[in-house]
Amino acid sequence: MSPQSSRSSPSSVAVVGGGLAGIAAAVRLAEHGLRVTLIETRQRLGGRATSFVDPATRQVLDNCQHVLLGCCTNLLDLYGRLGVRERIAWHRKLYFLDAAGNLDTLEADDLPAPLHMTRGLMAFRSLTLGEKIAISRGMLAMMRISPAQRDALNAVSFRQWLDDHGQPEGAIEKFWANIVISAINELPERMGANHAIHVFQDGFLANEEAYVMGLPAVPLVELYDAAETVLRRAGGEMLLSTSALGFTFDGGRVTGLRVDGGRVITADAFVSAVPFDRLAKLCDASMPHADARLRRLDEFGVSPIIGIHLVFESDPAHPVMSLPHLILTQSPLQWIFNKGPDGQSGGQHLHGVISAAHSLVDQPADALTEMAVREVRRALGGPAKGARLLHARVVKEKRATFSARPGLDAIRPTAHGAIPNLYLAGDWCKTGWPATMEGAARSGYLAAAALLEDLAPADPVTALVPDLPAGTLYRTIARV
Repeated sequence: MSPQSSRSSPSSVAVVGGGLAGIAAAVRLAEHGLRVTLIETRQRLGGRATSFVDPATRQVLDNCQHVLLGCCTNLLDLYGRLGVRERIAWHRKLYFLDAAGNLDTLEADDLPAPLHMTRGLMAFRSLTLGEKIAISRGMLAMMRISPAQRDALNAVSFRQWLDDHGQPEGAIEKFWANIVISAINELPERMGANHAIHVFQDGFLANEEAYVMGLPAVPLVELYDAAETVLRRAGGEMLLSTSALGFTFDGGRVTGLRVDGGRVITADAFVSAVPFDRLAKLCDASMPHADARLRRLDEFGVSPIIGIHLVFESDPAHPVMSLPHLILTQSPLQWIFNKGPDGQSGGQHLHGVISAAHSLVDQPADALTEMAVREVRRALGGPAKGARLLHARVVKEKRATFSARPGLDAIRPTAHGAIPNLYLAGDWCKTGWPATMEGAARSGYLAAAALLEDLAPADPVTALVPDLPAGTLYRTIARV
C-alpha cells in the first residue's frame, strides 16, 4: 500500500525546529507526501549539531565535534535518506591516553560479541589486572540486565551502580567515566544508570560492529543541505532565520504558529522539535492544562559542552598530531580530534572537547584555551611541545543537552498526547535513548510515525529502523 493510499488529500504539517529531530520528522513526513513547512531560527539547519563561521578567520567550524557509532541505526538511516552516508569517516581503533602517558588502543578482533573487545581491553597498560577483572565483572553484570530491569535502573545513578558492583576508582577514572561522559554528556553521579548501561550493551557488547566510531568528514552543516530538496519535492518549504514566537490554541487544538514579522503559519498538524525550555515558551497558559506532556517541562535540567578549536604551526612532515583522535583519561580535556591542515594558515587544526563541563563552562575563554594547550602539549609531546599556537576559538554550548539525571525518564514525554494535532520530538523526549544524535533522529521518526498513523490508522507505519542484531553468543550469555 502506498504512503498516501488511505488519505483523500495531502495534509500540511509545520515542524518547529531545524535540528536533527526536526529534520528527521520533516523528511519522513515529506516522503509520505505531506506538505511540510520547516521553521528554524538560525540561518542553517542542524540546531546544536551544526557549524558556524568563525568571525576572526571566516572559516566554517563545527560548534563541537559530534560522534556516532555503528549502533546508531536511525541516524545512519537519516543520513542515507539525505544522501550523505559516504561523508562519514569510520574508525575501528579507539585511542586512549592516561595521565602517566600510557597509550592504549581498543579495537575489535575476530572473536564473536561480546568477546570481540576482550583481548584489546586486557592489553590496556593503563589498567591494573585488578581493574581489568573488575571491568569484566561489570560487563558481565550488564549483559545479564534485561530491558525492563535496565529501565528500572533509571532511579539510581550510574556511579552508585558502579560502586554497588565493586568497581575500583581507577577503573572508573580510566575507563567507565570517559565513555559515558562522552556518550551521555553527564557525570556518572548525575546520570541514570540505565543510560550508561544502554551505551555499553548496545555500543560495545551485543554486536561486533556497534562500537565503530563515525566522524563527519565535512562540516556538520553540509550534512543537512539535501533536506530542503526533499521538502520542496513534496510541495513544502523551509523557513530559515525565522523565529517561532508561540502557538495559537483554540478548541483543544493548535491552530497556528506565530513567527516574527507578524505572520501566523497554519497547518493541519504541528511537530515541536525544539528543546523543552523553548517549547515551554511557545505554549500559552491553557496548553499545559490540556496536555500532561507540557506540565513538567521546567523539571528538565541541562548539561554543557565546551569545544576548543586550536590551530598550531606545524610541519607536515612532523605534524603536531598524527593520530586521528585521542581520548584523554584523568584529564580535564577529554578528547582531542585531529581536523587536519588548517585551510587558511597552513597549520594543524585540533579540536578539544569537554563534555558535562559543569565546573568549567563559566571560566573565561583565555583560561580554557590555556588549559587545552597545556593538555595537548602534555598528551602529544614531541612537535606539540614547541609548536606555536596560531589561533584559538572556544565554543560554549551551555545548554547542549538535557541532563539525564536519575528519575528523569518518568517525565520524558511521548510523541503524541492529549492535544491531538501537536506532536513532540527532541532527544529529551521518550526515545529509549539518552541525549545523542541517534536519540534525536529516533524522536523525529517517532513523531512522524505517530502523525502518519493518526492520519491513516489503517495504513501502519514502521517508526524506527531496527537495532543491530545481538550476536548468538551475547544472547546466550545474556539469556535473551
